[in-house]
Amino acid sequence: MAGNRTMAQMLQAPIEGYADAIVVPPINANNFELKQTLINLVQSNQFT
Repeated sequence: MAGNRTMAQMLQAPIEGYADAIVVPPINANNFELKQTLINLVQSNQFT
């Protein structure tokens, strides 16, 4: 049934009764790659 819906229909705000069915998974920060230059910038506090 969900396969027949268009992208616009899937992106619509939830209607009554469906709000509890929507799950937003947490983002795991370990999945992001940090560049060494960015790490150095933050550690040296040059951006303030």
